[in-house]
Amino acid sequence: MLNNQSITEMTLQDLESLIDRIVDQKINQINVAKNNMEKNIFASLTTDAAISLHEEILKDFHPLVQSNGIFKDDPLFDDFVEEMAKNRRELDAEMAAYESSLEEN
Repeated sequence: MLNNQSITEMTLQDLESLIDRIVDQKINQINVAKNNMEKNIFASLTTDAAISLHEEILKDFHPLVQSNGIFKDDPLFDDFVEEMAKNRRELDAEMAAYESSLEEN
């Protein structure tokens, strides 16, 4: 497509290409402006406030962050974690014994 070509002289393919290019440019401009805005917001915040804001933003996008802290008031959670650690130590010991038996043979 020539720069001085009038829209009435363009083919449908030329028009589609022009529209795609304009849309891509606008999306890039919006993304750049959004990133600059976020940088300015985070730069003006204290570290704690920036971390809190970042966590709030992540809650909308990452499913694991949405469940962050759900066990903080659960009295059984510490016991659960200790049982898992105990189970892991037992499995590690079993695996070490198995590997030793393989080395002996």
